Amino acid sequence: EEPLFRLLVAEKTGPERNARFLRDFKTLADVLIQEVIKHDLGTQFPELRGHIHGEESSEFRDVQGGTVTVRVCATPGDTAALLLAVLGPEQTRAAELLAEAVHQEVTLGDTELDGVDPGVSPGDVGIWIDPIDSTNEFIGGREDVAAIDGIAPGGLRSALVLVGAFDRHSGVPVLGVINEPFFQRDPQTHRYTQSPHPG
Repeated sequence: EEPLFRLLVAEKTGPERNARFLRDFKTLADVLIQEVIKHDLGTQFPELRGHIHGEESSEFRDVQGGTVTVRVCATPGDTAALLLAVLGPEQTRAAELLAEAVHQEVTLGDTELDGVDPGVSPGDVGIWIDPIDSTNEFIGGREDVAAIDGIAPGGLRSALVLVGAFDRHSGVPVLGVINEPFFQRDPQTHRYTQSPHPG
């Protein structure tokens, strides 16, 4: 929905803006993905709290021109109320749907990841999140860009979620996960399946 989509996109300014781009954007999707990862990792590994960082500022302008810090609240209702401050009172259903997605229970069952030993304990690790790499491609939403040698050079499929772990003391990377959230679209349901790649 174009009117709702415009509400979800904000142009980065000041030190947050990447000088490589004429215009640099973040979306509410960027920030929600980042905050969900921060919340869930901090819940599962309390020793990581305070050491999980992300590319995006979690601040948005509210409908009155003030600042709202987007985060995962204690309940879906609280998160919906927070999102409503960003989206505006006429977007109640959108805020509820986003809050429902944010609070959805996720079960990790990737056997490939289960066998990965980063060689460092969670208490010595820091996390860096790029919630949607290729935000401009995500915003464009093009689905017609063909992959070359299995890699999408542009379009929606090139939008990735990147999470890296590094040794807090040395800064050396120890683990990374790249997720392709738009890997394949089911022609019947029109929903996407994802493809994570640990390394």
